[in-house]
Amino acid sequence: MPHDWDQRHDSTRLSFEFLKSDAELALTFASSALIHSTPEAAHRSVRHARRAYDYISGRRTEIHLASADASELDTKLEVLKKRLENLGETF
Repeated sequence: MPHDWDQRHDSTRLSFEFLKSDAELALTFASSALIHSTPEAAHRSVRHARRAYDYISGRRTEIHLASADASELDTKLEVLKKRLENLGETF
């Protein structure tokens, strides 16, 4: 039977993997905003990327990640923030 620590570790790991995947998808949305053929489609992609950024940023402070995981996620968030700023988002 797993110990509480093992379950917390598994939960934290799953949370990290989810947030990392969400950040990668948001980066894809932000990049795709640059190549859409219509302004509406570009705006929609920016909106999706911004929602993901806001969600990940909020959740990031709620979980205690290993140093390497925290660094990886923080780097993705910083890249996403810069892309969003280049697309006109303000923080």
